[in-house]
Amino acid sequence: MKWTDGLSLAPAVARSRFLGGPPFKLLLSLTDRCTHRCSHCRTWTRAPGDELRPDEVARMLDHLPGLRWLDLTGGEIVARPDADALADAIASRSSRLVFLHFATNGWAPQRVLAFADRLRAAPGPRTRPLIVTVSIDGDRALNDRLRGRKGAFDRAVATAEALARLPGVDVYVGTTVTPDNIDALERTHAAIVQALPGLGRDRWHVNLMNRSGHFFGNLDVPTPAPADLRRAVDSIGRLRGTPRDAFAVVERLFLATLRGYLADGDAPVPCQALRASVFVGPTGDVHPCHVHQACLGNLRDADCDVNRILDGAPARRERTRIRQSRCAECWTPCEAYPAMIASPLRTLLAALAPKS
Repeated sequence: MKWTDGLSLAPAVARSRFLGGPPFKLLLSLTDRCTHRCSHCRTWTRAPGDELRPDEVARMLDHLPGLRWLDLTGGEIVARPDADALADAIASRSSRLVFLHFATNGWAPQRVLAFADRLRAAPGPRTRPLIVTVSIDGDRALNDRLRGRKGAFDRAVATAEALARLPGVDVYVGTTVTPDNIDALERTHAAIVQALPGLGRDRWHVNLMNRSGHFFGNLDVPTPAPADLRRAVDSIGRLRGTPRDAFAVVERLFLATLRGYLADGDAPVPCQALRASVFVGPTGDVHPCHVHQACLGNLRDADCDVNRILDGAPARRERTRIRQSRCAECWTPCEAYPAMIASPLRTLLAALAPKS
């Protein structure tokens, strides 16, 4: 991410912040299918359902000309048999995007490489890099145990190495902090650095585990204690080192505000769900975000037009609840980053505030 990317986002951010929309960011979960069996996530226990087809995804994107940030997730996207067609449909609509990102567990390197190659071949003027996050949650033994697949660590490393050789692709490694690896973050970081020596320290993205009924299906899974999480946040900041680019600065600000959130449970800046961002699930259900459970409608009942759902009574009601901080406040990167971008001064003040 370059500082100029932030400037490119600015008009869309201003529209959502001061004019009430439309969202400039879409978190799109394309499938619950997964090749891993993670202990902190239960998507793999669900049947795939009637997933949105590539043509339906394309129609949805056609209705979002103001979209500037598209975040693709799952499940494991390339576990879908039509992953290539999905990539083509998305690439053909991506010329206006400032950020295009997808996450992968790296289990199938060649499929991930093909998916990335199709996405980065977008026609038109989009010249910004495709961003890919490869998940690694521990050293070799711990990662494979947590992800329920022997060889998961080595395959993820192979995927990250192959992606890094693709022109126009920025590679990150993502670690989710859970009760099972919270005491092994230094060991995890050391294993990643040893396996991927070309990966910069600030290319290690760390997210705290969160629970969601409609996304992860893990409401019954325990999360780490707040005191342990605060210590983990301090450790992550130390291991990441000094920020060297714009995105690393954003991550540093996020970690600083996260520590305050863990201390008092209050989001440091107003949530922008249903204003700056929205979540769409694999079968077309629309939610405010990946944590807030309320279903606002289904794309297929709205001719794949998210705006019709966002203009409906359920969305207006939930938008008011969120504005009044009456949802279960969270502070995760998926929702925090759009909120931080929409309120940069409040973010900076929150990051600089003394932490207990």
